[in-house]
Amino acid sequence: MAVDFTEKAKRFQAIDEIIATGRKLKWNQIIAELNEKYGIKTSKTSFFRDIEDLEEKYAAPIDTDFETSGYFYTDPKYRLPRFYTDENAAKAAKLIKTLIDMVKGNPLYKEAQEVFESLSIENHDLSLEKIKISQNNDNDRIIFVGAPNKEIPAETWRILDKALRENRVINLDYKSLTDSQPHKRIVQPWQLIFDNGNWNLHALDIVKNGRRRYSLSEMKNIELTKDVFTLPKDYDFRKMTLGSFGCMCHDDYLDFKIHLHGYAARYAKKRLWGVNQTISVDSKNPGTDNDGIILSFRSNQLYSIQRWTWQWADEAFPIEPKELVDDWMARRDRINKLDSMGICNK
Repeated sequence: MAVDFTEKAKRFQAIDEIIATGRKLKWNQIIAELNEKYGIKTSKTSFFRDIEDLEEKYAAPIDTDFETSGYFYTDPKYRLPRFYTDENAAKAAKLIKTLIDMVKGNPLYKEAQEVFESLSIENHDLSLEKIKISQNNDNDRIIFVGAPNKEIPAETWRILDKALRENRVINLDYKSLTDSQPHKRIVQPWQLIFDNGNWNLHALDIVKNGRRRYSLSEMKNIELTKDVFTLPKDYDFRKMTLGSFGCMCHDDYLDFKIHLHGYAARYAKKRLWGVNQTISVDSKNPGTDNDGIILSFRSNQLYSIQRWTWQWADEAFPIEPKELVDDWMARRDRINKLDSMGICNK
């Protein structure tokens, strides 16, 4: 476990808090306060053993006052971190490092590294750079996978980091999936979103006065302007939509109804897909195993839902809204056309 909640760990934390007050209490006074304030009962022998462990294992700068025999920290700024480096914590640290490595190469990695290292204590040997993930079987039982990141220039990260910290407007050239060539954009950068192996900037397009998502890998010629904006209270992408369809969303909300059966139905039951979600039995289309359902919810992620519905192939078809039905039918017609031309059989 990342944090040790054993009785010894509780004593360590309480002793640290008492010593850090600078009152220079004697051993018997600390034991009394452990009991009265923290409800921790300990003996003289256990207390001295705890002091030894704090000094030797956690490098706590503990000393006793020559005149009063009271305990104090020679470094008044020292505090015992709430991260204990037992065997389980070391495994947790390796797991955390694997996760943090997903953001390596941008300013977030440096910040995560600093926070992580501030939590490590025993000889500081849990710093990110010193943790080695070996190839032993017991070290690859938990992994993180996803589409590989397209490398993003360091200058892009530098400008975006400064723009986000200072609420500065940026100019950039951007080519969306529907553009034939890049176009100039003037945006307020609100939030960075990591979605399916890709970094996106959630921002306000000032010219179009609309919220947009920009893939960092497609952003070119980024310039930091002197214009400062006020971050709106509702800037957070997570407040704009509720669902499981990634970071692509739109202004308009629609009511969705989708038939599912087989594995798709079992999968859909386990997640939240949108607002006011309901799941009912589809008596009209029960499926071959009588497990047909109708998944209903409200969402503003039409494009993503169109792709999601189609990916289930023969285990899903849309009922509402018209935009989803029309898209599904058009995809089906294109596939049938390719099949009639013999292309699908090649």
